[in-house]
Amino acid sequence: MDSGHEKRPCTPTSTREQINIIDQVKNKYKTNSGIKRTVNEEKSFPIEQSYINLAIVETKEQHEKEKKLKEQDQKAKEPETKEQHEKEKKLKEQDQKAKEPEKQQDFSLEKQHDEILRTYEEIYGVKTSIDVENIFQQCKDQIKKVFVLGRAGIGKSTFCQYVTYRWAKGEIWSEYELVILIRLRRLTDSRYPPSKKYSVNHLLENEYFPCDELSHAQIKHFKQLCNKGQVLWILDGYDEFAQNIPEQLKDVFDHVRETQHHILTSRPYAIKSSYDVKLEITGFTNDNIVKYVDQFFDQTMKEINTDSFEAQKLLRLLKSNSSIWGVAHIPVNLELICSLWSNNDWTETTVLTMTVLYDNIIEWQCRRYLANKNINHEDLTKSAVYDKCNTELQFLEYLSFKGMECNKIMLTPAFLIEAKDDLKSFVIDIPQILKMGILKSYDDKAIGTQNQTEKQHYFVHLSFQEHFAARNLLRILKSTDRVKAINFINSNKYNQRFHFVFVFASGLLAQSHYKSCIEPFWSTVQSEPIDLVGVKHIKLLIACVDEFIGQTTAPQSTLLLQSISKWLAFCASHNATPINKHLIQSLQQTNGILNTTIIQKTFLQLLDTEDPNEERTVYLFIAELPITEPIPKLQSKILAALYDMGFNARATASTIIGNFGEKAATNGVIAALLNAIRDEESHVRWRACEALGKLGEKAATNEVIAALLSAMRDEESHVREEACEALGKLGEKAVTNEVIAALINATRVEEYSVRRKAWEALGKLGEKGVTNEMIAGLVNELADIPENIRTVQRFQHSGSTMVWGAVSYNGKIPLKFIEEGVKINTKHYQNEMLRSTLMPNISTLYSDNQWIFQQDSAPAHKAKSTQQWLVDNCPDFISSEE
Repeated sequence: MDSGHEKRPCTPTSTREQINIIDQVKNKYKTNSGIKRTVNEEKSFPIEQSYINLAIVETKEQHEKEKKLKEQDQKAKEPETKEQHEKEKKLKEQDQKAKEPEKQQDFSLEKQHDEILRTYEEIYGVKTSIDVENIFQQCKDQIKKVFVLGRAGIGKSTFCQYVTYRWAKGEIWSEYELVILIRLRRLTDSRYPPSKKYSVNHLLENEYFPCDELSHAQIKHFKQLCNKGQVLWILDGYDEFAQNIPEQLKDVFDHVRETQHHILTSRPYAIKSSYDVKLEITGFTNDNIVKYVDQFFDQTMKEINTDSFEAQKLLRLLKSNSSIWGVAHIPVNLELICSLWSNNDWTETTVLTMTVLYDNIIEWQCRRYLANKNINHEDLTKSAVYDKCNTELQFLEYLSFKGMECNKIMLTPAFLIEAKDDLKSFVIDIPQILKMGILKSYDDKAIGTQNQTEKQHYFVHLSFQEHFAARNLLRILKSTDRVKAINFINSNKYNQRFHFVFVFASGLLAQSHYKSCIEPFWSTVQSEPIDLVGVKHIKLLIACVDEFIGQTTAPQSTLLLQSISKWLAFCASHNATPINKHLIQSLQQTNGILNTTIIQKTFLQLLDTEDPNEERTVYLFIAELPITEPIPKLQSKILAALYDMGFNARATASTIIGNFGEKAATNGVIAALLNAIRDEESHVRWRACEALGKLGEKAATNEVIAALLSAMRDEESHVREEACEALGKLGEKAVTNEVIAALINATRVEEYSVRRKAWEALGKLGEKGVTNEMIAGLVNELADIPENIRTVQRFQHSGSTMVWGAVSYNGKIPLKFIEEGVKINTKHYQNEMLRSTLMPNISTLYSDNQWIFQQDSAPAHKAKSTQQWLVDNCPDFISSEE
């Protein structure tokens, strides 16, 4: 390597001839298979346990075409009258007239802001789930390029770690000899000095072989792999890199993006280069949240000295409030919530915003910091804790703000010293601040193992840097130098790089400490300059107001909500499709705005129209929004639409009621949906089934279950599909012999989509508790379960049964029923499952003894004696280390 490169102290592990590039990289991915906790990097969980089905979705123009075809086909089925044609003609004329003043007032979205909004328009459309192994199937060009987008904390870096781990194990992307993951934030001047020109082999050397200089032969082999298209590059964190790409690395970065197969991850900022395939990581589903919380407390039960009921207590709190539940869908937020749960009394918590969550985390870290310094903090209020850590916090606030202004994510030792020198009035001890757990060293070593002041650092998550920068912004706004803060807001309020700085600042305004900042902050945000089209402004306003209103009754709240309602009134009643798309996307990410009386009354006013087409437009708009706490008048209005003459209105009303969730599961609502499930139009029946499923266990009456069983015999497959899914969501009351039998029958039908939903429903009901008779019925079908649905369920319900089983290509092993109260220790597992159940039956499936045994990572499975038993008795097996 070039002598100008900065190297960490290390000892070469092998000679250059002994280094096998591919094996070394694979081993790195396999050994680095733990997901480190955000606020405690010394703790980590296996990636298989921590990565819970982050939903990756695919957007394609074809879906829009298919949607239009379906709509046209649906219209063809409707009775068409002369009167209807006249109404449609009149509506078009009205829309055309409405568009003229829009053009004059710069409302022509495509003409004026096409470049800015292009990325959003391409990714926020109709989406289709896609498995990670299939993400290259839609690539049109010879060079495969995939752009993966996601919000802050959604799991983009976890996705990168997950796919490289699976590739290293040989599970995906076997067409690539080598997969190179580059964390773009690490491509800095200090690690790649400007004194030389760089190529792809320098990236490989610096990121993967810092202690070994690759030989000429190895570099030649690597370049050959690149030229043959056998290398896949994963470039993680474009948004952290794009604003400050080192000049000396631009050529090599462009080379990789233009000539190499690659995946690029980023927050959803506009990007100039075109990508055929854009994917979005959308975070946790409701089911994911439940699984993650259960899993988190299973993994940490001993560590935090808690009990098995903590997970259920936390879940009850999360589900009890839409604000808290909404925040939990972001993976990093849910991790922080779980981490905080055992350290805080949340029984009185009613509102949880991102700002409150991060503020609690910072308080927690400050208390740990004081405890490590032997300072008693248990009786101190939060304000007193912050006072004791004032110097450290002010330094972190200033450092984060300065870093963002300079587009720096990686903070060099020189940058830290420069920030210290800027704050001359404080006595700042950088080594002590590095022990607070807010900054993370580049090489991921635990704090204290080396001289930390000589390393580069970055905030444990970019969102922490944004939160501290927001605190600094408000600190300036409170000071005599407030003009500097006002100029910063005016210059950057539409810069996506600072979006979350303003969101966090909005949330902080609810704290009494920042009360004096409320008026100047909001007046600056709402004042000129405002973007011409207005879409950027309303998106910023929605995000900021949502963070602000839940925590305060300040008079500005009403004015801000009224400003948003004016936009809603325009978009919901006009066919301004591009603007609607952006507005809906922003509202879908909110936690409180849609549940306010002001916004819901706006919808009621819009629905109070005599124009049926305008009314339908408003209903369709509302159907896209997650309103979870409807006011009585709005709920009554939607309920009435279930009895509307037009089937489209009935179908849309069903969708809206489903979105209302369990709180809407009143007798009147359930009765209306039961009526809709018998509707003559299949589209209405389908939506009614879907809505009943969303209402969950509160809708699990005998009459509902009977209606869904009847819907499973519907002539339309999509109705049967939704009926299966709904039954799976109804909980324990749906675990009856009749329901299980109906679902088993549904697994034998011709349509794959119905079979899949039936198996998924059986899996969910299995978690609620099943009888031995039901399990026996499932055993006969086990071999036919699709591989991606076949799972091992751990039954925790008091009346359930634990079983052990095994499946293979040639068939299945009979289930072994575990008696109640029996503990599955190493001895029991070896004797009862392996020796007495597996071995006597496997010979009938594989008479040639050519089989490989694989198990999960339960303690009894990983035990040394079990591993040795498998060595002695199996022809081959996958060890616990593989």
